Amino acid sequence: MFTRSFMKRSIEITNNSFFSIFSDAVLLYDLALSERDNNVSRALSTSSILSVNYALEAAANSFLQTLDTSSKISAQIDRFPTLDKFDFILQWHKDYSLPRGSKEVQIIKKLIDQRNDLVHPKVKIINLDVITSAGDEKMAYFHETENSDVTERCNVTKMVVNPSDYTADDALIALKSLVNFLNELIENWWGIDTEVSAILLMKSWNGSIQAKPVMYLRNELEVVLKHKDVLKIRFIGLDGIIDQYP
Repeated sequence: MFTRSFMKRSIEITNNSFFSIFSDAVLLYDLALSERDNNVSRALSTSSILSVNYALEAAANSFLQTLDTSSKISAQIDRFPTLDKFDFILQWHKDYSLPRGSKEVQIIKKLIDQRNDLVHPKVKIINLDVITSAGDEKMAYFHETENSDVTERCNVTKMVVNPSDYTADDALIALKSLVNFLNELIENWWGIDTEVSAILLMKSWNGSIQAKPVMYLRNELEVVLKHKDVLKIRFIGLDGIIDQYP
């Protein structure tokens, strides 16, 4: 008769939220892409773009855990703006400042600005030329703006400026912007291994036996892998992880 032996252990889990937030942003984009209702698609796209910004902040806070600082200094750094956190991380580890003039950083800066406009909306006065025409039995008058088919886009991000016009394409731009920034950070500016970045950006535990210590939910991993090629993810090692499932 086979008897299974058990070993009771105390383990520690590092509950990092970056990958979950990032996968939510990808999932929201995936849903917006397949949604036929334009209003629903816009709402999903907006949520995806916001989640991209949350993931960016989560990445910065994850990397801050590599610093050997006092609790007082850590508390001060925690109040830094997001890009200043990445700058501090690079200066600490590499004696190298974040290249603020690079395309990747400039796009992220604009993305953060757009996020702030969404989270802290202000009343705006808009001047338009309007054409009014007689309506029908359901509507007394129709009001249309001239050049209503022209959508203003940001020169830096190429996303539409007005959040009410967001589409899945804009969510994809935001996702690619985050991925491109992290690819450059990990590969070139910081220069750490993708297995190290996986430990820093994903949940992990110290109870793994002859396996990688990273932890993940299968649904989160699968939606990211679904769009891995179009996003060109290189900042974290994902290949082969899904094969661990039966």
